[in-house]
Amino acid sequence: MTPASRAQSALRPAEALIQPGAEEASAVPEAPATIAAGRAFRTSMLLGVLGLASALFVITRLFESWRVSSGPTSHVVSVFGQRLSYPAANAGAVVVTALAGLGLLMVGAAAWGLARELLADRRFRMALRARSPMPLHQASVFNDERPQAFCAGLVHPRVYLSTGALELLDGPALEAVLAHERHHASRHDPLRLACGRVLAAGLFFIPSLAHLVERQHALAEISADESALRTSGGDPSALASAMLSFSQASEADAFGVDAERVDHLLGERTQWRFPVGLCIATAAVLSLLIGVAVLAAQVAAGSATLAPPFLSSQPCIAVLAMIPAAAGLTGLAYLRARRAPRAMAPTKS
Repeated sequence: MTPASRAQSALRPAEALIQPGAEEASAVPEAPATIAAGRAFRTSMLLGVLGLASALFVITRLFESWRVSSGPTSHVVSVFGQRLSYPAANAGAVVVTALAGLGLLMVGAAAWGLARELLADRRFRMALRARSPMPLHQASVFNDERPQAFCAGLVHPRVYLSTGALELLDGPALEAVLAHERHHASRHDPLRLACGRVLAAGLFFIPSLAHLVERQHALAEISADESALRTSGGDPSALASAMLSFSQASEADAFGVDAERVDHLLGERTQWRFPVGLCIATAAVLSLLIGVAVLAAQVAAGSATLAPPFLSSQPCIAVLAMIPAAAGLTGLAYLRARRAPRAMAPTKS
């Protein structure tokens, strides 16, 4: 039996199990976990944008503080009769350069994180297309014996189910899983979490921001559980059955049941406090970064030539050649990362 025929054979009983119109959730006010997840997302975005804006600010101070020319420099030293150039800077220029270096690290880390997210999303979508997914009630079913259910796609999120999940779940459990994953898709949770990870990578010196993104992920899962509960009329048995079935059938993949989600199904309200301390501490660090850059830039003065320090008093062609060489190396690294094989390991939610 081909993969397509196996998927079709799994679709037929699933179509009969799902009740018509079960995928349509009624318009109700947002649940507490949904509100908390939205606040966590907006907080991480605000802190991340402020951090990257601070990085760009200190980088602009670098260009304003230094004078770079292509002509010979007056800062030379003679060694064995050879005149060698060197850059000259006062303390303010040194401070601005150090802060700009931190800003470049922040921007570079964020850019690398963004490239990783985009490449991972592209590889994942290509791997899914190779399995020829088939439509089922606003979802796509692909052939895989492992029980899997997830929402994938940054720009156009979509729900995916494996044939193993269709064979494992009964009707109510399958409806609960579909409602859970559709909630992720409707709120663009893959994109939200990817943005949070990118900005957390940029603000690598603030570990609490990464914890905030992890908390956002946990709240997004509980929010999707709340949507599944509304679909089942408040009965947690269907969703609990699905979670238990996935856990028992996926031991090899180390997929366990989240204790917080279980507590939520049992009626315990999710506790989440707005991270006021994190916001104040981050704002203080970024304000200090900008303040020091402003004060140092007022007295900063530095000069250099295009020649590498201590090598020549004249402009160096090698320095100009470094620009296309660096661009070429970056392109090769991108192509290598793009072609690297990567097993499809979707995140179960």
